[in-house]
Amino acid sequence: MDHTREILTFQFGTYANYVGAHFWNQQEANFRYADEGDQVAEGQLPNNDILYREGLNALNRTTYTPRLLSVDLAGTLGHLPVAGELYGNFVQRDEELLPLGTGEQLEQARRQAEESGLAGEQLDVQEQPVAAISEYQRDLLKNSVAPEKNYQLAEKANSWADFLYARYHPRTLNVLPGLVRDPTVQALGTYSAGTELWQEVTFNDEFCDRIRLYVEECDGLQGFHMLFDIDDGFGGLAGKCLEHLNDEYSRASFVLPLHYPRMTSYAQADPRLSHSIRVVNSVLSYHHLSEQASMFTPLSTLESIWRNHSLKSRSLPGLQWQADNLYQTSALLAAFLDTATLGYRLRQTPESLLRFCERVSPSGRKMTAAGMALPFGLRAGQDLIEFLDQSGDHALLTQLTPGCEPGTSFVMQSVTARGIPAERLKRPRETAGEQLRMAAYNCDSVSHMLQLYYQCSYHGSVTNAAATSLPLKTQLPFPYELFGGGISSDGFRLPGGGERESGTRVDSAPLLAALQNSSKLGEHLDNLHAQTHRVQLAKLQAYSNSGLERDDYETALDQLLEFRDLYADSQYL
Repeated sequence: MDHTREILTFQFGTYANYVGAHFWNQQEANFRYADEGDQVAEGQLPNNDILYREGLNALNRTTYTPRLLSVDLAGTLGHLPVAGELYGNFVQRDEELLPLGTGEQLEQARRQAEESGLAGEQLDVQEQPVAAISEYQRDLLKNSVAPEKNYQLAEKANSWADFLYARYHPRTLNVLPGLVRDPTVQALGTYSAGTELWQEVTFNDEFCDRIRLYVEECDGLQGFHMLFDIDDGFGGLAGKCLEHLNDEYSRASFVLPLHYPRMTSYAQADPRLSHSIRVVNSVLSYHHLSEQASMFTPLSTLESIWRNHSLKSRSLPGLQWQADNLYQTSALLAAFLDTATLGYRLRQTPESLLRFCERVSPSGRKMTAAGMALPFGLRAGQDLIEFLDQSGDHALLTQLTPGCEPGTSFVMQSVTARGIPAERLKRPRETAGEQLRMAAYNCDSVSHMLQLYYQCSYHGSVTNAAATSLPLKTQLPFPYELFGGGISSDGFRLPGGGERESGTRVDSAPLLAALQNSSKLGEHLDNLHAQTHRVQLAKLQAYSNSGLERDDYETALDQLLEFRDLYADSQYL
């Protein structure tokens, strides 16, 4: 019997939920319906049941929601109820949608519930302050989102809830009691504070019960995705959760520590002490991830994290974004995550999360680097065989792991391409011309051609390539403004310096994503360890208050060096 091979996803922290919101929006955009004239073959579509669950709400209506547990601070949900919008008795209270007084709103809610068949005792409407709702969400609730409308989400989105299209299950959202989001400082500042929070019975019991309920629904759980903010205490919360998952379920885990694209500040800490807190948080997270995760990949749109006072961002040719904008930068990281994981989520793939992790992280090298090309550099009308031949030594990918350059020798990597149609692979034999002289002309698929390209270009390397013709969907609420005028509406580069027609937007784009591992990643760990020389733990009041022992910190440092030794050349297989 074939099992679904389900994956349970975790999102710990505000930025993780920004990335997660874009990720789940992209999953919804990937859905295909019977009346769509789509050219994507059945086997090249995602198996949505891997990440989603089917259920029934109180009105006996079928729901299809992410298999997800999200943790965030109070004040981040905005208009969203903690129990979600598909189940229970949530009533949208936005004044512009229900322009009535409070008493009239309650009475209308009761009448609507009775007409819907809900018994009076099932209805429990509680008065709460009206939360601001974004224009996009207001139109979404009225089913009147206008694709051509400029919702200015990059400027106006105050929370990930402002652009979330997907709808969550009632057990998904978890708000930390007593911790309110403050844009100026981290409310949950240290790794140790996060571990202490996990141990509180009021949080731990309910959260672990929610994990158990999700797991019990699965026929063939293969593992976990986990996103968390590494710059603050959500790293400690995620670390303890990962330890619990290993103890209770022993499944594969792909973990993505996320760095904010802006400087983080902490209570009672100047910039120098704030930098030290970030360093200690990272050291403790890396220490636990090296022991508990099957594979982990730090992500950021910044070039480096340490001493990056200018907040210099990576650059992707054809795109532009505000370096510190959470809405825009999180969309890029989500596009990477969606594409990089397609290799084991497609409907007819034999790949699994465990095999995927083992192939890219051999010999205990659990930390990998992320690379992405968005949009993929093909010109409109250009064939893939010509593009790769003309690329030469030019790197196809931009790194999304800060301070990492895996190089082009002795690399273990998994590469996934999307949105390159089969007819763009090469020309037919009768019109192929010079293409016939190329060894790659014998390749019969995008994945085969990429495999050959990396075999020839990367010395002593092992590449696993996958491909789907399904492009990245970039309609609302994706930040379509990222694309420059030189990109066509289907995401390919316009030849000869051409510009996209005024008023048109990019609806989809081809993308290349890779997870890479090499001895050069040891330099990233060296860089982190070098920053610890400037840390004076005794002066970090935030850590003094959370009870971090000096011996525990020294142990984490020692094990960080042992982990780094795995990336020595002598350890390469």
